[in-house]
Amino acid sequence: MTKRTFGGVLVVIGLFMLFKMARISSFGFFRFGSVNTSAIILILLILSGIAVVVNKNRFTMGCLISSLCLLVLSLVLGTEIYFAYTSLVNLLLVFVPIIIGTGLIIKGSLERRKKFED
Repeated sequence: MTKRTFGGVLVVIGLFMLFKMARISSFGFFRFGSVNTSAIILILLILSGIAVVVNKNRFTMGCLISSLCLLVLSLVLGTEIYFAYTSLVNLLLVFVPIIIGTGLIIKGSLERRKKFED
């Protein structure tokens, strides 16, 4: 098993344990001040969908894809995430594999680059 693969496994394990600690309190659309962005984004999505049906070209497909990305971004920004209370030992058990795994991935990538340069 290479350093890069082992680092990837460590990062996945650390992120899995980090995601287990996360708690989601509410899920909905992002609010910009007192304005809810859901109506604006859904109208853009409907209009760009109609534009794709009427005249399919790169611009209309780009508008459709960007409105879908805005919809996902609005849902992600509207989500309230907090982490459960935990001890320092558990926190270290979460972050140490992520840090060491990232270091091993970078080290493995740099070693591979040096092999190709020689």
